[in-house]
Amino acid sequence: MATKSIQVRLDQKLKDRAEKIFAGIGIDTPTAIRMFFTKVTSTGGIPFDLSYPEDQYSSKQLAKIDQLAVDAKKGKDMFGSFDSVDAMFHHMKKQK
Repeated sequence: MATKSIQVRLDQKLKDRAEKIFAGIGIDTPTAIRMFFTKVTSTGGIPFDLSYPEDQYSSKQLAKIDQLAVDAKKGKDMFGSFDSVDAMFHHMKKQK
């Protein structure tokens, strides 16, 4: 099998942090890169979510949250009670 080299410029701190993680799981950087390329080709895309963390809720879910807040202010019982806000958000995430 013919091989090809690639060069990538990285911030030194990012490289060091990643290599520390690779070492902790017993692989080197070239192996980690080969694993990434293998996963991309087997899945047909980037093998992880590329959205921003603050975008964890869809626009539909955010609209529902806004409507629930309006209904709650009116004293309307939307769909039962929850022990915490996190429990409510967990329930809503399942509603996608």
